Amino acid sequence: MSQKRFDLTKMLVAGVLALGATAAFQQPSRAQGPRFYCANGADGVPTTFAQTPRGTVSIIRWVSQHFGGSGYTPERRCQEVSARFQTYNNNGTLNFITSGYMNGQPVVCVSGANGGPCSGLLWTLKPGQNAALTLQRLFDNKYYGAGPLSESSGDSVYIDVQQVLEEAPVESGGGAPSSQPSAAPAPAPAPAPAPSGGGGSAW
Repeated sequence: MSQKRFDLTKMLVAGVLALGATAAFQQPSRAQGPRFYCANGADGVPTTFAQTPRGTVSIIRWVSQHFGGSGYTPERRCQEVSARFQTYNNNGTLNFITSGYMNGQPVVCVSGANGGPCSGLLWTLKPGQNAALTLQRLFDNKYYGAGPLSESSGDSVYIDVQQVLEEAPVESGGGAPSSQPSAAPAPAPAPAPAPSGGGGSAW
């Protein structure tokens, strides 16, 4: 009977060791990837940041007041779009950023493939705004080194998100994440009437 207990103990120890070795060699989870959040930049402007293994990267500075009349202040847009970035990153669809139309409005969206269709809304642009030009200005290839820009047929621009995260300058004083919990992103607002005069950047 003692020999049976000894054999059973050996089998249990071998099983535990095998499980431990398997766990040690598993691929890192997606949770270890970049974390997107909204915080004020060094200049006080609400900014979507990405926390990457090499440091904090500024993605979008939210300066436009265009949607402010409908309650979408730069702060609110920053919070909601940052949450969308994180959601798409978590579910594996934040591969490329491109432009398109949703509900007849120009939008910036995510795509699973270079040249692919929009698969999720990031934010709505002003009516009549050139979405491809906005993306080129936002992700200027001079700013990001070799350039994550890719143009497909039809004048669409595709931004390789991984390349941006690897090549964008690291912020020396990247903002701390907002203490507000990230809620599920709300749908994009219908554009407010265009204000008279200028109004800063398009995003």
